[in-house]
Amino acid sequence: MKIDNQKNTYRIWIRRLTMTIGFTLAIIILIFIPWFDQPDLRLSEFHAMIFVAAVYVVISIFNTMKVPYFVSYNDHGDVIVMRYYPLSLFNSKKNSIEIPKQQFVKYELKPFFFGRYQKIILFQHFRNKVVGYPPISLSALNEEDKSRILASLQKYMRK
Repeated sequence: MKIDNQKNTYRIWIRRLTMTIGFTLAIIILIFIPWFDQPDLRLSEFHAMIFVAAVYVVISIFNTMKVPYFVSYNDHGDVIVMRYYPLSLFNSKKNSIEIPKQQFVKYELKPFFFGRYQKIILFQHFRNKVVGYPPISLSALNEEDKSRILASLQKYMRK
């Protein structure tokens, strides 16, 4: 079974782009709108710009804290392969986990961001020890794909 969340990652990038363009247009409109030129108005265009910028920053922080990852899962053959990388502008590091099915032990789900999202940690036997890989955020996966990945991993877990 091969699963990836490429459509969701495109949707996240487009949402970020439209939010940035919307922020820029809002600031440009606030600069040229004549509504703030009234002398009896206590609110200036700079106050409105600060408010719009604050909303943009809060939404950006919220989206960054979700830590969305591109995730590709493949369990064809004798190896479980999970490729992933964060959807960040400043991180281009791509990671891959390849675990032989005979060495796969278990997985754990760790909640984060107020328990709304989950990270998965994969474990395998390596040199007579059980070793865990770094956590992978599943926040960019839809529920159907996430449940299919977990069901597939459940199938290969050692009892």
